[in-house]
Amino acid sequence: MFNFDIMHILIGALMVFTVFPVRQYARNWMAVKMGDNTPILEGKLTLNPLAHVDPIGCIFMILIGLGWGRSASINPSNFKCKNRKLGMIAVALAGPVSNILFAFVMALVVIIGDHFGMSPVLVEIFSYITILNINLAVFLLLPVPGFDGGDILMQFLPAKVIWKVAKYFQYISLAMILLLCFGPLRSVVSFLAMYVYKGVMIAAALLAGLFIR
Repeated sequence: MFNFDIMHILIGALMVFTVFPVRQYARNWMAVKMGDNTPILEGKLTLNPLAHVDPIGCIFMILIGLGWGRSASINPSNFKCKNRKLGMIAVALAGPVSNILFAFVMALVVIIGDHFGMSPVLVEIFSYITILNINLAVFLLLPVPGFDGGDILMQFLPAKVIWKVAKYFQYISLAMILLLCFGPLRSVVSFLAMYVYKGVMIAAALLAGLFIR
């Protein structure tokens, strides 16, 4: 279950200090665009990794290739848009979208680099970063409290339901993480990520084909 290959661990650490800041910045930037300046006040509208690293999420990312960062406290009551639920959905989707875009760029680097004789080691590194980005996007879209998918789900649940289960949020999150590490959930994430990966690689190959002859 756990991959302790030194290269993959190093790449996981690299993800923590590159991808996490990008995805958290994307979330916070979207919130600010919606009218909530909380990310600015909390000092999280930045690409500085130290502002976004969650210790436990960092360890999970390094050890198993899936983890999470620490986002700002978004306050939808500050949103300028009339439909605040749609605003929260936009904020929640900003993170996974940034992961997919990051994966797309890495896929382009792999395809073009491999064509021009890039070192196999670099090809493997960029390929693994591509996969990790996609896994992270799919993982955080799970309907779990505290995840992007959980934030989206909350917009469709009645307020009274949310208040009733709010006290169990951290236990639900812990259970989902345990299922991911030791249960069938990891297979579900891998299955979904495989199709996203295929789509990203096809799109990257089509774009790269415009420059590679």
